Amino acid sequence: MGIIAAIGRRAPRTRALVALIYGALLLGAVAMLYPLGLLAAGSTKSIADQREHVLIPRFLVNDTALWQKHLEALFNESLDALNIAFDSDYVMFADIPLPPADAPDAAWVPLWREFLAADRLPSAAIALGHYWAPQAGAFPFQLREFRRHLQTKYGPLPAMNDALGTDFDAWYSVFIQPPAYLFPYAQPDATPLATEFDAFKLSAPAWCQVVLSVEGFYKRLYLKPRYTKDIAAYNEAHGTAHATWADITLPADTPPTATPQERADRHEFLTHSLSPLWHTNGRLHTPELAWRAFLAEQQAAGRELPAAQLTAPLPQFAHHAQLFRDNKPAIRRELLARNYRTVLDYILFHGRGIFNTVVYCALAVLLALVVNPLAAYALSRFRPSATPQILLFLMLTMAFPHMVTQIPVFVLLRELGLLNTFAALILPGMASGYSIFLLKGFFDSLPRDLYESAQLDGAGEWTLFWHITMRLSAPILSVIALQAFSVAYANFMYALLICQDPKMWTLMVWLYQLQQRSGPGVVQASLLLAAIPTLAVFLACQRVLLRGIVVPVEK
Repeated sequence: MGIIAAIGRRAPRTRALVALIYGALLLGAVAMLYPLGLLAAGSTKSIADQREHVLIPRFLVNDTALWQKHLEALFNESLDALNIAFDSDYVMFADIPLPPADAPDAAWVPLWREFLAADRLPSAAIALGHYWAPQAGAFPFQLREFRRHLQTKYGPLPAMNDALGTDFDAWYSVFIQPPAYLFPYAQPDATPLATEFDAFKLSAPAWCQVVLSVEGFYKRLYLKPRYTKDIAAYNEAHGTAHATWADITLPADTPPTATPQERADRHEFLTHSLSPLWHTNGRLHTPELAWRAFLAEQQAAGRELPAAQLTAPLPQFAHHAQLFRDNKPAIRRELLARNYRTVLDYILFHGRGIFNTVVYCALAVLLALVVNPLAAYALSRFRPSATPQILLFLMLTMAFPHMVTQIPVFVLLRELGLLNTFAALILPGMASGYSIFLLKGFFDSLPRDLYESAQLDGAGEWTLFWHITMRLSAPILSVIALQAFSVAYANFMYALLICQDPKMWTLMVWLYQLQQRSGPGVVQASLLLAAIPTLAVFLACQRVLLRGIVVPVEK
């Protein structure tokens, strides 16, 4: 029966009161869901969009935002790598526009794809994107694929370590930093793992591959730091008259018309800054030269080329813009799920975190539902004369924070030799003063007539406890079980203190380790995934709790 009768609900004041109550509840729901929505949106972020605070990530509805986020992943969060490859001077990934499909450079894309298909470039000229996220701390698409490739080829981790001469202790830690083949110190096939990586990157999809630009490297990291980005300053120092930086190229040999300063820059760059992979005895053999030779061959064969200079930079910007349009759904799915995949890869294949957590939580709930009800039943059923003092003692245990008791508990467990065991995790919290106090009050409310009737029928004390007390206490036992699970599942500091052996770490300890090396997006994704078990347990107990409130205990 409702609190307000059906006739009373028709009164204007009652309707206004009901509307006010529902409005307050709705406002409270929004106040709770808004932060949750921000957390869910933040769990998909990377460095490119980490400053955005919106409920719906922009890259899900805006192609330009997705393009910028894709470029960040394509160049492994390195803006210098992007500016070298595109021969550009962007300051932020958020500044890079998505060129239209009919941009002038788009006319070169079919020729560029023919050039790439002709296999005229060495493997060192190809860089792999979507592989490394040093700031975001995520495991991108190609890194996951590389680990899967090694696992498929070599089998278990020890076999891979033996074959490649590595010493990785888990699959999540298998990684090789992409070799920077433009720099002098990088050498192909330096290790068996590097050889494996170079072979793997050639099988990656085209939207994950980038061609290295020696000319872009020359301008971005050698000329511009010396002469600024102002082409006029370069012209003044070299006695040249270039209109833009795009006019500056690196021919195979030093041009006879080169000025002394141009000759000096070229010599110093080749000697100290560029890898020997790209020059032999002062003669260059770069991707740009291979591309221009290909165009010259096409022109000699009578093919009509787009109206532009053959010395223009590599048309990679337009090429990747077209690849982006062709693979937009796959890119969006990858960037949406990347942080979640990172967390799942880490916790599923990292130690025994899930197993330890399941065992710990199961034992904590089981013991909480055995020890606490037995203690509360004894106090409620037999009513010892010292019951007030016992309850006071139980309540006093709530006056000390867990941080205060951790040190004496640690010392005690160490003396007993129980560190790094499940017993160390479970025994200190097996009995709860608050739970006993709560259960004792609930047991006191149960009708005594039931116990007397059962005793007349010959029921023993165990029968009274199990078949009457426990069965009529399902709602309060659900509260105790939910509390025990929540405390055990979220236990981090105590679990780390008592079990310092990684083999006994629980899920929360492993997630803490992950968060120390991850960006905000991965951290928020880990928080959301970690909240799912608690939510599932609460939903499972919700019906029992509501039934205990709505349905009378005694029928």
